[in-house]
Amino acid sequence: MIFVDTHCHIDTILERTGGLAGNLFEQMEPAPEAIIHVACDPGDFNWGKEFLLKKTLNGVKLYGVFGVHPLVAEKYNKEAEAGILECLKQPDVLALGEIGLDYHYPDYNADLQKKVFLRQLEIGLELKKSLVFHLREADDDAFEILQKIDSKNIKAHIHCYTGTASFAEKVLALKGNYFFGFTGAVTFNKTETIREAAAAIPLNKILLETDAPYLAPVPFRGKTCTPAMIPCIAQVLANIKNISLNDLLKKCRENTAEMYGF
Repeated sequence: MIFVDTHCHIDTILERTGGLAGNLFEQMEPAPEAIIHVACDPGDFNWGKEFLLKKTLNGVKLYGVFGVHPLVAEKYNKEAEAGILECLKQPDVLALGEIGLDYHYPDYNADLQKKVFLRQLEIGLELKKSLVFHLREADDDAFEILQKIDSKNIKAHIHCYTGTASFAEKVLALKGNYFFGFTGAVTFNKTETIREAAAAIPLNKILLETDAPYLAPVPFRGKTCTPAMIPCIAQVLANIKNISLNDLLKKCRENTAEMYGF
């Protein structure tokens, strides 16, 4: 069973479990082939850089993504930008992210989020880096920005997709190469809209991710999520696509290679 967790936060998993990274990976069954650790707060960049220097842990390959999350957009400044640029120099850092818009909480600053999103998009395109997007309850503004920067040079992973099938179809009509990551949220009882989106999105545009330690899938609701839970997510997606679990895993592994280059 070969799979990659294309989006997780190992430092936050360890904070929740009080464990050591090596022990965490020893306990994973089944173990992923690789994980992509995401550092999206400037305060977490140094930990992420040090973590990636390990290259592997118990046979699990380590890769990274660095950027400033929309919920901490106020932390984006010259120092944060310099930190991102430094992180992107590491060979195992595959993309800039997670960046985007999040209007879920009532005190959001849309203007600031859009400004920071656009600036990081510019950097990613200048450096010819892949991108990881966090888009939550901000479809209209997000699509306006994606239309504005529409380019065949864009390769982006819309992570933890919880949007509608219609929004995904609009994005897929753009020039860029967009992938949609599905987490444990696709397994929840009250997320039929997410399953409808998964059904509508072509199989060659789907990625597997956990967003661990968040969103543990059924039957692990309420527990700390880890990359080992990917098969539970994959099984639900396989059922939606009416294919075998192995076929789903194989195709998503091919999609990961196209998106991230490994």
